[in-house]
Amino acid sequence: MKELTEEYKLLLKKFRTRESGPAVESMNRMGLKYQRNFGIALAELKEFAKNYENEQDFALFLWEKTSREAKILSFMIVNPENLSKEQIDNYILGINNVELAEQAVLNFLYQLPDNYKFALEWCKSSEVYINLTGLLVISRIAMLDKEFDNEKFSDFFEILPDIAKNNNFSLKRGLSRALLQIAKRNDNLNHKVLQFIKSVSNYNEEMAAWLNEEVAYYIVEN
Repeated sequence: MKELTEEYKLLLKKFRTRESGPAVESMNRMGLKYQRNFGIALAELKEFAKNYENEQDFALFLWEKTSREAKILSFMIVNPENLSKEQIDNYILGINNVELAEQAVLNFLYQLPDNYKFALEWCKSSEVYINLTGLLVISRIAMLDKEFDNEKFSDFFEILPDIAKNNNFSLKRGLSRALLQIAKRNDNLNHKVLQFIKSVSNYNEEMAAWLNEEVAYYIVEN
């Protein structure tokens, strides 16, 4: 632990040399709140990450720190295949804003073994950002995994009504992204997405209007 602490102290010094007040202010205006934020660009953090490849213990150590940069760097260097269920849960429970959800999915959650199983579990959560994380993983599966069995999306459609009852803006965006990518996979899923959107008007007109504008508008049933 002492070695990890010393390594982190050296990293903090590097963070301070890259600190950007205007970037922090911009993030604050967007509602991205952190206990400590240096405002370092994601591209710069990727450069930092090259110095910590295969340092799994340090990745887990960084996640427990309060700064934005430490947490995102943790995502960039952690090996998803070597994470226990407890460690994955620890990551998920600490995701408390849109940026962390997006960066976690982009950098390692999508690469988890059984990623779809985990995503469905997170989509059932009552916590907005955990819910959002699940939606983002499903969106990437639908977009990138050409070998994924389309029949498995039926499990997602079963839990969609509960998600669609929530009018949180981040969830609206996450849900629309997932549905749009699923609809693009084949005609059958395209039809299922359109039918689902029609059904939402029965219990949440605000969400239905959003999905019609952000999803249905861009897909045409054959």
